[in-house]
Amino acid sequence: MITRFHIENFKSLANFDLPAQPHRLGMFTCLIGLNGSGKSTLLQALDFAGHIVQGKVADWLSQRGWIASEVSTNLRGKRSQIVQLRIEMQDENAVQMTWEARYNVTQGRCTQERVIAGGRPVLELSEGQLSLADASGQLVKKYEKMDFVYQGSVLSLLQLSNADPWLKQVKETLGNLKSLELLSPQLMRRRARNAHDMGIGGEKLSAFLGGLPAERKVRLLIELQRFYPWLTNWQVKTLQSGWKSLRVEEEFAGAHVVEAAHINDGMLRVMAILAEAYGEHSFLLFDEIENGINPELVEKLMDCLRSCGKQVVVTTHSPMILNYIPEVVAKESVHLLYKNPQGETRTVRYFDLPRTAQKLTALGPGEVFADTNLTELVTQLEESTPVQATEET
Repeated sequence: MITRFHIENFKSLANFDLPAQPHRLGMFTCLIGLNGSGKSTLLQALDFAGHIVQGKVADWLSQRGWIASEVSTNLRGKRSQIVQLRIEMQDENAVQMTWEARYNVTQGRCTQERVIAGGRPVLELSEGQLSLADASGQLVKKYEKMDFVYQGSVLSLLQLSNADPWLKQVKETLGNLKSLELLSPQLMRRRARNAHDMGIGGEKLSAFLGGLPAERKVRLLIELQRFYPWLTNWQVKTLQSGWKSLRVEEEFAGAHVVEAAHINDGMLRVMAILAEAYGEHSFLLFDEIENGINPELVEKLMDCLRSCGKQVVVTTHSPMILNYIPEVVAKESVHLLYKNPQGETRTVRYFDLPRTAQKLTALGPGEVFADTNLTELVTQLEESTPVQATEET
């Protein structure tokens, strides 16, 4: 699991840690804050890191309609060409691992990387030289001067079948990030051909669901019926030229088939979220989790996300979401994002603030959120937050 995320020079995340020191990420994280505070930017940054490790940055930029230079910070009138990242992880045996990288926006790749596992370096990339740990744990130069072209991280090219097991673990952990922050019901209704992924906005949902293993299809149906008891089945119909179309079957006075074009927005979002919650990715990102979903179903959805065994990060503007988080979990997992006077995103655990901590002794987490003037609270934080120096690169 990922325990800490640090990034510099990514949009408003000029020098940013999640969570703030000395805390660590748990299995569930909830981000709150005013519009424009950087919540969506943080999800983008996490997703960006995952695509760096997978070597798919160009695809990631294309899907969002961005150009490479748009990811870097421009808060001081000059864009840096380097985005720096450091992600700390631990495995099921509590072995600590860290991936550090300097990503060159212009070149589209990491010019420096380092992986540390169990207190020792297992990979170092610097000035074109790549060193990997051998069987004895010592770093050995594999390439004096790499003359091949790669995108993103050098991890994306390495064949790790015989590599250090911790190096493989780091690559798998970071490659298992999955963002659904751009889910769009309009896109999810589209027909699609075979796909191993539902797409950045859910535009390949029908093909993705159609390709699920049989046991996952059954699991998805069972979970959906907890939300929609009248749902008797869902299926993906194969059309001409391999196109796939989603439909659901409902039982009211009689059997009723609903084609994708007429499935309601909330059901489509719930289907997509549950498909990933019980899927292969180990770290899931959801923006404004409550959007388009009936409030009566949101509590069930939150229970699923907190119990699915995946690391989950959600953003919300709704006090209702916090009401569905137990107080002990809320204290650890709810993080307030805000911007300092320089426009840089900062974060603090929401219930560590004296004002909210006091209210929590008498009110529930969601009631505290509803009873607090966030604009006023953020103004106080802005005035009391010192400016952190960001390395000039």
